[in-house]
Amino acid sequence: MTQSNRRRIVLVRHGHSAHTTNAGWIDGAGVHRWREAYDAAGILANSVPPPALIALTASADCVVSSDLTRALASADRLAPGRERLVSPLLREMHLHVPGWVRARWPLPVWEVCIHLHWLGQQFGGSAIASTEELQRAATAVDWLEERSREAATMVVITHGAFRRLLGRRFVETGWTAEPRVGGYSNWSAWGYARREA
Repeated sequence: MTQSNRRRIVLVRHGHSAHTTNAGWIDGAGVHRWREAYDAAGILANSVPPPALIALTASADCVVSSDLTRALASADRLAPGRERLVSPLLREMHLHVPGWVRARWPLPVWEVCIHLHWLGQQFGGSAIASTEELQRAATAVDWLEERSREAATMVVITHGAFRRLLGRRFVETGWTAEPRVGGYSNWSAWGYARREA
């Protein structure tokens, strides 16, 4: 256990993806191909983290990252040359591409459709994610919590949708959510704290 009885884990969404190619009018298979290219890309050269986040990362006891390229590149941008832990547990959750859609649309229309489908499932009583994704989030939180016992402050670079699962799980297991910095945008930071008795 660390000298401090307070632990803090900050979940950071990666920087702006370098995969900015206009996919044109695509079908569902095209969305999957676009996602593969997105996962292979780093971040834009001009995607700069806020100074406060750089300072927080510099003072953190441990930096952790998803193993996807955009997260690794974001860790390099936040803490160049610093050693970090890397885990596939923190990869993005791919939202389901609705199979009932038989159309060719621009990617922004697909994104709206995919998110509306995801929200519709939740309002319809379905879980926020599949059983497998929820289990991965629970495993990731357990893994991070165990490491936080030796690193009182951790900065974790992960992804937008999966961060929601992580955040929910942290709260379910007794961590307190702090005010979110930056909302859902790239480089946004969601902190969770826990004080031991």
